[in-house]
Amino acid sequence: MSEKYVDGLSAIPQSGRKSFWSITMVWTGFIFVVISMMAGGGMAAGLPFKDILWVTFFGNIILSIVAILISIIAAHTGLSFALMSQFSFGKKGSRLAALFVPVINLGWYTIQSAIYGHLIALIFGVQETIWEHILMMLSALVMGIFALLGFEALTILGFVAIPAIIFLSIGTATKAVMYAGGLQAVMAIVPKNPISFSAAVTITVGTWIFSASTCIADFMRYARNIREAVLSSVLGLVVGNSLLIICGALGAYAYNDSDLPNVLLTMGLVVPSIILMTTNIWTTNGGNLFSTGINLAHTFHTSSKKATAFVLIFSMVLTLIKPHEIGAFFVFLNFLGTVIPPLPGIMCVDYYILNKRKYNDISMETLKDWNIIAWISWICAAVAARFIPFGYMPINGIICGGAIYFCLMKIFKVHTYTVLNDMDRGDIHER
Repeated sequence: MSEKYVDGLSAIPQSGRKSFWSITMVWTGFIFVVISMMAGGGMAAGLPFKDILWVTFFGNIILSIVAILISIIAAHTGLSFALMSQFSFGKKGSRLAALFVPVINLGWYTIQSAIYGHLIALIFGVQETIWEHILMMLSALVMGIFALLGFEALTILGFVAIPAIIFLSIGTATKAVMYAGGLQAVMAIVPKNPISFSAAVTITVGTWIFSASTCIADFMRYARNIREAVLSSVLGLVVGNSLLIICGALGAYAYNDSDLPNVLLTMGLVVPSIILMTTNIWTTNGGNLFSTGINLAHTFHTSSKKATAFVLIFSMVLTLIKPHEIGAFFVFLNFLGTVIPPLPGIMCVDYYILNKRKYNDISMETLKDWNIIAWISWICAAVAARFIPFGYMPINGIICGGAIYFCLMKIFKVHTYTVLNDMDRGDIHER
C-alpha cells in the first residue's frame, strides 16, 4: 500500500479498497449524530407521527440519490472529492474550490468537540472552570486520534460505536413511547403548530445534504465496486439517518426533548447518556476530520496526516473560545453550506454528461490548471439558488450548478484537458 494514495494525493487502487462493512461502518458512523435527532424533534412539533415516517423516508431517498451520484464517481475512479474536482475546475482551480469543504468541516468539528467537552463538564459540575476548557481540548484531541490513525481506526470505532448507538437510541425511544402512554397514544398526538409536508422534507434533506454531496466521496473511494458504494450510501441514509430522526421525534413527543442523551439524563440514566453522547459525536467527528485532512492535503499538496495533525491542534485551540456559544460562527458556516451545493452539481454534469463517465481514460497530466467556466457557473448558481422562490436552496443549487455549467461548456466548446495525439499519449505512458 503506497503512502502516496493513502495521503489522498492520488486514486485509491483496487489493492487498497476496503470491505463493504468497513465503508458502511465508517459512513453510517459519520451519519449518526445529534443533528438528525434534533431534526426529528423539530418535525414532531408540527407533524403527527405517521406523517413523520413518510417525510423521513422521502427526504432520505432524495439524499440517497445525491449521495449515489457522487459515490459512483468515487468508487469508479478511487478519487477523493478534492481530486474529483480537478476534472471540472482544473488542477490549480480545484485546490481553491476544495478548500471550502474542509473549512465547514473544521468549523463543525470544533463546535461538536466544544459541545461534548461542555456537556461532560456539566455532568461532573466543573462548568465555567479551567476544567471545562481542558475537557473541550481533550475531546477535540481524542476524537481526532481516530482520524489521524486512518480509515482502519475509523472502521474499528464504527464497529464498536454503531451497535451501542442503535441499541441505546431504540431503547430510549421505546421508553419514551411507554412514558407517553404507548404507540397508540403517540399516533394520536395532534401538533399545535402544523407544518407542511414540503417544509418537513426540507428539514430532513437539510440534515445531510452537504455531506451527502461532498464528504461521502472521501469514504466511498475505498469501495471495492460501485454496487457496494451505492448500497452503503443508501443504508447510511435510509436506515441510519431515518432511525435517528424517528427516535428523536419519539423523544420529543414524550419528553419535549429530541436530544436522546438529555432524555436519558431526565430518566436518571447518566452512564447510558454519556455512552450514547460519546459514540454519537465521536463517530461523526472522526469522519469529519478524516475528510478535512484529505481535502486540505490536496489544497496544500502535503500528506493528509500532516494536514490532519495541524487541523487537530488548531481545533483544540479554537475550542477555548467556546464556538458553540458564538451565533456568528453558526451563521458563517450555514452561509458556506448554502454556497457549496452547486459544486457537486457541476462535478456530476462534468462526469456523467460531458465526459460520459470516462475519467479513468483521461490522464491527470493533461488537465488544465483552471476552468473559468466552472467558477462562473458556481457563482451564478449560488446566486440563483438564493433567490428562487420555490424548492429547497441546496437542491436548487445542485441543479442550477449543473445546468449552467452544461450550457456554458457547450456554448463555448471548452475542454478541461488537452486532447492528445498518439505520440503524446505514448510519452505520458512512458513517464
